[in-house]
Amino acid sequence: MAINTRHERILDLLRRRGYVTIEEVSARLRVTPQTIRRDLHDLAAQGKLRRHHGGASLPSAIVNTNYALRHVENADAKARMAEAAAELVPEGSSLFLTLGTTIEALASALVGKRDLRVVTNSTAAARILGGSPGISIQLLGGAYLPGIGGVAGSLTTELVARWRCDMLATSIGAVSSDGWLLDYHEEEVAVMRAMHAQARRTMLLADHSKFHKATVCTFLPLREIAVVVTDQPVPGSHAQAMREAGVEVLIA
Repeated sequence: MAINTRHERILDLLRRRGYVTIEEVSARLRVTPQTIRRDLHDLAAQGKLRRHHGGASLPSAIVNTNYALRHVENADAKARMAEAAAELVPEGSSLFLTLGTTIEALASALVGKRDLRVVTNSTAAARILGGSPGISIQLLGGAYLPGIGGVAGSLTTELVARWRCDMLATSIGAVSSDGWLLDYHEEEVAVMRAMHAQARRTMLLADHSKFHKATVCTFLPLREIAVVVTDQPVPGSHAQAMREAGVEVLIA
């Protein structure tokens, strides 16, 4: 396979998945890992991707993967995580839900729960839960965000303060190895922070790709999180940060 063709195949995989490992690309393109390492080095030098230990991700730290693609990206992992996280939400409790496809998967896993109160800025999550008679939903107002099925902004942040919930369930854009949770858009993060301040406990759902991405808006330090639900063993440096923060890790 020609170098240019390989490069295009690698970039196409990244556009669809956000993150790829060297072993995965090597198997798909049927070339050696050493060849893929050289390809990733060349593409990184051109600014077309970001190198990580063992793989690569999309280059932008400020633009998230297309929302429609995120619905299929790691979909099986998100479903497993959602089922595991739903087990941690007791009936008769109250819950903040943030935006994102992972949280939409959790909403699907919560359908059928009894006596559950949900406060959310996700119109998508509200729609999923709307047919479940045992769940009451408070949909927060604010500025509509086209394409991602939710609202955010100063009004949304203010409205959060009217509620006090047992738990916040949230996803995230990236988890840094120095113990910070990061996301892409400040107006969404401001709502997440407000929900965290009004929740007694915070649960994070983060699939393995989140440990290999980078972005710029700080949400919380790991020590503020009670439990992390993920789909694969956490990488070494991140695992150390979680141990130091006293975070419970559940692998679905």
